[in-house]
This record gives sequence, structure tokens and C-alpha cells, in this order.
Amino acid sequence: MFLKHFERLLNENIPDYGDDWTIIDADGYLDGIEVVNESFHTLLPRYTNNPKALFVLDPPYLCTRQESYKQENYFDLVDFLRLVNVTRPPYIFFSSTKSEFIRFIDAMIEDKWDNWQTFDGDDRITVNVSASYSGKYEDNIVFKF
Repeated sequence: MFLKHFERLLNENIPDYGDDWTIIDADGYLDGIEVVNESFHTLLPRYTNNPKALFVLDPPYLCTRQESYKQENYFDLVDFLRLVNVTRPPYIFFSSTKSEFIRFIDAMIEDKWDNWQTFDGDDRITVNVSASYSGKYEDNIVFKF
């Protein structure tokens, strides 16, 4: 249901089939796409001026261990601020209430901090998630095209 809602946000021509899932032929869907695995410190600045480059950003939560991201270094506040500063549309930014990303970008917009325009007028999708009875949080997708 979430995926269908997101697809309809991206393309208003996708009809609403209710709760029925439709199988879509995806042959060749990623043809011509270049997938890279590189630190945002070096990757994003190379594509900042390329309007065809879509930034898909799924950073680690602040101050967390990095084993699952195969990173040697800790993703800290400085890394987070640098990532937010080089972000520009079009982008899709994944986060959750495990970090304070939504609160941070709301403050950026309200107080007009550096690069606030990047997040002003963004679209957001929020999904309530429960890892356990007491472990509830929200997953967020923030995007702007």
C-alpha cells in the first residue's frame, strides 16, 4: 500500500487499484543507471551541478555504529551537517524518528539556515513502524523533484 501511494505521488498517471497488487514487467527498468558505492564526501560534489542526477540518501542514524553500512568511520554530527549542506533537488532522503532529521529540517526552514531552500516545499511520507511492542517509531521519506 505504501509503495503504491509513493508511486502515485511520483506519477499521477498510475491508477489506484485499491488493495490489489499489480505485477509490472520491470525488464530493462534499470538500464542506463549507474550504481556506485562511495562516500558522499566525494560522490555528491561531483554531481551537484548535474540536474539529471537524483540523490537517493539513506544515511546512518547519527552517532551509530557503521558495520551494516560497511563504513570504517563513525557517522557523526559533522558528517550529517555536511550531507545536509550538499543536498539539492532532486533527492529522496530516508530517515526515521530514530534520528531528528525531520525536526532538524523544519528548524532549518523556519530559521532559514544555510541551504534551507533545498528542503522548503518538500514532500514527506511517514509510516508508523513497530519493531516490537514497545519499539515503535516512524520511517520517513522526504523528497523533492
